[in-house]
Amino acid sequence: MAGLVYRGVCYDTGTNFDTDRGPLSRVVWDEGRMREDIRAIAEDLNCNAVTVYGTDLQRLAATSTAAAGHGLHVWLQPRLVDHPQAEILDHLAVMAVHAEGLRADGASVGLNIGCEHVFYTPHIVPGDTYCERMTNLFESGNAHPGARVERRFVDVCAAMGRLREFLARAVAVARDGFGGGVTYGAAPFEDVDWSIFDLVGLSYYCSYHPTAEGYTAELERFREWGKPILICEFGTSTYAGAAERGGLAFDIVDRGGRQPIVEDGYVRDEQAQADHHIRMLELFEQLGLHGASVYEFIDPTNPHSPDPRLDLDTASMAIVKTIRDDHADHRSPYRWEPKRSFHAIAAYYAEARARSQAA
Repeated sequence: MAGLVYRGVCYDTGTNFDTDRGPLSRVVWDEGRMREDIRAIAEDLNCNAVTVYGTDLQRLAATSTAAAGHGLHVWLQPRLVDHPQAEILDHLAVMAVHAEGLRADGASVGLNIGCEHVFYTPHIVPGDTYCERMTNLFESGNAHPGARVERRFVDVCAAMGRLREFLARAVAVARDGFGGGVTYGAAPFEDVDWSIFDLVGLSYYCSYHPTAEGYTAELERFREWGKPILICEFGTSTYAGAAERGGLAFDIVDRGGRQPIVEDGYVRDEQAQADHHIRMLELFEQLGLHGASVYEFIDPTNPHSPDPRLDLDTASMAIVKTIRDDHADHRSPYRWEPKRSFHAIAAYYAEARARSQAA
């Protein structure tokens, strides 16, 4: 068993999801704090890779540069949600040039052209926002909390054709500025032409299987491309039963009132989250996958509280819990503390590093 080449975690620099919390998912941003986070990822979590994603170009550049300085392999993934396709490609072009600069300076870096464009990019699936596109694509509806949209018919074959066309344009933009490896964080159901990429990349949340055989069968079809398989992100929330809910594990918060409240019936369970992470890392290693990144390091928009009703970290997939000075204020100073997942992953990655060095 060769083991995962890249053992990482995802780090959000702030993504432009339209929420009442502010223009970016990281409302409070400080480069000193970021550099300490990156140090912890490299030295305490024992990662050899980090996925740096987000919207703000300066934050992306500063964080990827800091990560490279710590000797981490950087998967750089710009995200620009719900903007016109031309703007998304221009945004990608800037980061492709930056990534090439890091590579020219000797950094280990790969470029990821985005995450689940079928949802986040307009004019692939009908809908003006990513919430609407999720709802329109999934017959079950309620693909995102609070989504209230008129359902529109989706010709899935036509949508996947539009996805492939956009991805081809994005890859051309990426390769115009960047000479290293290029991948994409695809949902497993997206119909991607992986021949134009260097690695098959998966955003792997949608399925839950009680046995390893289920995951093995699901991932096997991606081997036909003959390319390394990278799990760009995977993870689960911090309560018992979250893993069984797949990509909707976060959807346990009622945000319709004066303050968000965790719905009844969900019990915080850090060990359940940690067990899922280790189970999946062991599986990915056994399957000989190229790398995996846990989603995610920190999620300050969902702070911890000792009051179970207000403990939004229960819904969070982060492996550290955010503790705000003022729990209700999104702009409040905060600190973070490691969860059980942090310690479990750190131990697993340290053992994997030792095995790799001994091989």
